[in-house]
Amino acid sequence: MLHIKDLGDEHKENYKILLDKRKKNPDALSFLKLIDETDQCCFLTGKAGTGKSTLIRELIEFCKEIGEAPLVLWSTGISALNIWGQTVHSFFSLGIENVLPQEIKPYLLDKKNKKYKLKKSKIQTLVNVPFVIIDEIGMVNANTLDCVNLLMKYYLAEAAWNDELIKKPFGGKPVIFVGDVFQLPPVSTQERKYKFGGHYESERFFDSLTFKKKLEYHIIQLKKNYRQEYDSSFWDMLDAIRNETVSEHHLATLNQQVGEASADVILLSTHRGRVDDINTQKISQLPGKEYIYEWEAEWNFPESMKKADSILRLKKWAKVMMVTNDPRGKRINGTMGIVDNLWEEYVDVLLGDEVVTVTSEIRANKEISVSSKWKINEKILWTYEQFPLKLAYAITIHKSQGMTFDACTLDLSNTFTWGQAYTALSRSKTLSGITLLNKIEKKHLFFSSSIKTFTKEWLSSMPIPPKNISEYIRCFD
Repeated sequence: MLHIKDLGDEHKENYKILLDKRKKNPDALSFLKLIDETDQCCFLTGKAGTGKSTLIRELIEFCKEIGEAPLVLWSTGISALNIWGQTVHSFFSLGIENVLPQEIKPYLLDKKNKKYKLKKSKIQTLVNVPFVIIDEIGMVNANTLDCVNLLMKYYLAEAAWNDELIKKPFGGKPVIFVGDVFQLPPVSTQERKYKFGGHYESERFFDSLTFKKKLEYHIIQLKKNYRQEYDSSFWDMLDAIRNETVSEHHLATLNQQVGEASADVILLSTHRGRVDDINTQKISQLPGKEYIYEWEAEWNFPESMKKADSILRLKKWAKVMMVTNDPRGKRINGTMGIVDNLWEEYVDVLLGDEVVTVTSEIRANKEISVSSKWKINEKILWTYEQFPLKLAYAITIHKSQGMTFDACTLDLSNTFTWGQAYTALSRSKTLSGITLLNKIEKKHLFFSSSIKTFTKEWLSSMPIPPKNISEYIRCFD
């Protein structure tokens, strides 16, 4: 894909720095080696807390440095803003409709109809990027992935005047799938179940026709834990939940954490209504003047892609959470703090024992294209400006995916989809950092049967690339 050995010495040195960052993580090094040497698709997976998103972010930054930016696509608008990407639906002009690939074909053949058509700049991007990344693949629907496969085949074959590309998955372009199938699934509705129930065994990406036709791809499973590295027994317990080998001893240990919610700890809940009620109640109980910060948006920024609320209500001593990463490293998405002071142009937030000045940020959703001369062009589709803060007395489990907390309170009494309890529990660094409002029973710790089938029939049988990493790294010394 990247062929680093063909690049100049400066880029080789930067790549060596990237490898050195992961020298204690052989699986991450195997992934970077694979991206360099193979042109096949790849599934980068791993348990919660193994650093999948961080690794991908570092890879994207390096690719930009060498002028070979990949096409980065995400399942949701929130995640798309984390690493400068765009949603799968946005790039492939799929809109919000529930569509099957066979329903798209007539539109592709009708040259006058613009529906499901890609702009020339997007087609050029597909042709020129070294590979495509789809992050949080676990939340991509089966029909969506099949539509992506069809569109990539059609446009890459047409651009190359090569009908043989129609026969190749994704038109012969390598795709990197990133995600953990044990975490939250795609959002499902009755309408989707009615339409797709007769076409797919489940709505998960691995039950798409693209995967069912024995797509050839490598699997890299990250195993080094970063989130729970200082609580190995908790890590083992989370592993038992994934494997559905939870014992009565595990449940008893977990339920020792049952207690009352603390005002100093964020609450994770299954439902948005409960979260909004808690945050509204808590801010109203604080004394003092309320400051209101309203967002500014351009080009109809979609509600689904916001990271901060349109209207942010704050008071001194309010508990808040950062919702973006600070390039200077002073805070990350999920860092908790207390409002120390409020001003019109900035907010002082106490993070640990340090007061940090937070200003409003302009967030943009960019359409990235790569010309035939390998020039990277970034077109801003939408922007919004708001302080990167949220009231943090409570958030939904869905919003918490990808975050890490030193301490949290969990309300798991109304879990309604598989992987929800596991996702919530795995946000904490330690078991002692968790307070449960209700006892956990085995009925809360459930996963889809399709996950079991996938992990047994696919993950166990797919080849893993060799790990002759030391010899590979020496090539860059």
